[in-house]
Amino acid sequence: MSQRSATVRVPATSANLGPGFDSLGVALDWTMRITVTVSDQSLPAPAGPIEGMAASAAAALYRSAGLDLPAGITATYVGDMPVGRGLGTSASARVAGVLAADALIGGGHAPEELLPTAIKLEGHGDNATPAMFGGLQVVVDDDGALVHVAIPPPEDLRLALVIPDLSMPTHESRQRLPDLLTRNQAVHNIGRAALLIAALTQGRYELLGTATEDVLHQPARAGLFPAMLPIFRAARQAGAYGVYLSGGGSTVAAFVDAARAEVVAGAMRVAAAAHGLAAESRVCAMAAAGASLVDGTGEAVP
Repeated sequence: MSQRSATVRVPATSANLGPGFDSLGVALDWTMRITVTVSDQSLPAPAGPIEGMAASAAAALYRSAGLDLPAGITATYVGDMPVGRGLGTSASARVAGVLAADALIGGGHAPEELLPTAIKLEGHGDNATPAMFGGLQVVVDDDGALVHVAIPPPEDLRLALVIPDLSMPTHESRQRLPDLLTRNQAVHNIGRAALLIAALTQGRYELLGTATEDVLHQPARAGLFPAMLPIFRAARQAGAYGVYLSGGGSTVAAFVDAARAEVVAGAMRVAAAAHGLAAESRVCAMAAAGASLVDGTGEAVP
């Protein structure tokens, strides 16, 4: 039996950042490693959902390249990213799958060429784009063509995360979102999304409380997650600049100074527990680096 493997390191991501629904996402310094293996004979099926998404993405790239699928294709995963918690795990797995598959077919595709395959599987680009390229990404669908602009993430800010033991699959939580907004609601989110980018790029962190406010998706998702607003209040009271629901939830993310990060994370965890939810907390920096092909030692391959 002949088989080959490629391993990719890819970051977790946090999307929406409050008002930037389906348009803003940022890479985190929390990574997983996905190894895709192909063979001329059948291989065991992927062991779990993350592995399955990576293997399916790899297969999709073979098809888009016009190549026959290998007789066997599987994936393995090393990491601790949760599924269904609003941290872009599915997007990260799919980005890893297409990057690994590209390496296995001989490379030659730029990341911009690979990204559409991952987005097609994912359904939207606000997680997949920062997973692929890193940084804070502004993402726009322009009649089916993805336009994205990277913004260097502030090095002096952290994201304090609380990750409740509550799964909120994106496809389910999106069904609760309104089909129509009033003009005032549209203006509310447009203005705050613009303010968010301005505040982050100019270091005006005192504006992030206003800039992270949202009327499009967070109020609807609070119906599935009653502890969300109390967690928001706890984060602000503990010193967070701004706080938002990461992606479709249930992770809550707060913009914080590094010195206050653990305090804010702990306050959010206590608030979750007060509403009957066990939760983990984590402090992340926003990462400039996106996905990369690695060798067996974990060092990036030039």
